Amino acid sequence: GRNWEGFGADPVLQAYGAALTVEGVQSKGVIATIKHWVGNEQEKYRMYSIIQEGISSNIDDRTLHELYAWPFADAI
Repeated sequence: GRNWEGFGADPVLQAYGAALTVEGVQSKGVIATIKHWVGNEQEKYRMYSIIQEGISSNIDDRTLHELYAWPFADAI
């Protein structure tokens, strides 16, 4: 996964860390951008090619809102 690039797997800690980071960056007059939106946690085979099919991140609505979208919403 890509959890090492963020604030961990816990959505509460991710939301808190992201919000404080954005606030800190913007307090210095710099525009902060939240990257790697929902489902971007698969490194191997995440893109389709002729040799290997890509892997889809199918996420149901409840999981999307409770685990993935929440940290981004808090950060913006």
